[in-house]
Amino acid sequence: GGGNQRGRIPKHLPSKSKRMSWRASASKASQAREIVNKGNVNGIEKKWGGGGNQRGGVNAKRIEEDEDFKHRKITVEFKKALMKARQAKGLTQKQLANMIQVQQSVIQQYENGKAIPNGQVISKLARALGTRFPKIPKKKKVKSED
Repeated sequence: GGGNQRGRIPKHLPSKSKRMSWRASASKASQAREIVNKGNVNGIEKKWGGGGNQRGGVNAKRIEEDEDFKHRKITVEFKKALMKARQAKGLTQKQLANMIQVQQSVIQQYENGKAIPNGQVISKLARALGTRFPKIPKKKKVKSED
């Protein structure tokens, strides 16, 4: 068996004629590094803000601070009127919710003043309870006067 293979090149390596000298490969590497450093690999332009692991988009907190938009809120009068009307009919929140085909949590939010008023829900409530509710004022954007 082939005990002495000192002079032979292993089959998985290219033959001497196909092998590159160390200097040639080093210069190729430096050329590649130069191209990468210039930032133009195969004609690909680096986009502004490209790379890096940041999320794009606008800072939502900043928008909230700058703008004075607010959701309309359920008024205290509305909450009280809704609770009184419901209790006068002897209905639970769940029964009332089933009557107007909404989740019980919707009724709960209206009574706690946490809901954002929805005209359709309010009119259904008024019809189901046979009463009128106090009007909820529309919130407008506060304009600064120069």
